[in-house]
Amino acid sequence: MIITIVTRAIRALVLLATRTADNMNRNLMAPRAPQHYLLLQRAARIRRLQRRASDVRGH
Repeated sequence: MIITIVTRAIRALVLLATRTADNMNRNLMAPRAPQHYLLLQRAARIRRLQRRASDVRGH
C-alpha cells in the first residue's frame, strides 16, 4: 500500500515537472528540439568518441 502511494506521488510529480518545463519553454519562446535532431546529435557524438578511441589505439 505504501509503495502504491509513493508510486502515484512520483507519477504526479513527474507530470507536474514536465508541464512546468513545457510552460517555461513556451514562455521563453524556446521550442522543444525535434526528436530526430537529438538522435542525430547523439549519433554524431558517438562517432566522434569512436574516432578518438581509434586514434588513441593507433588504428
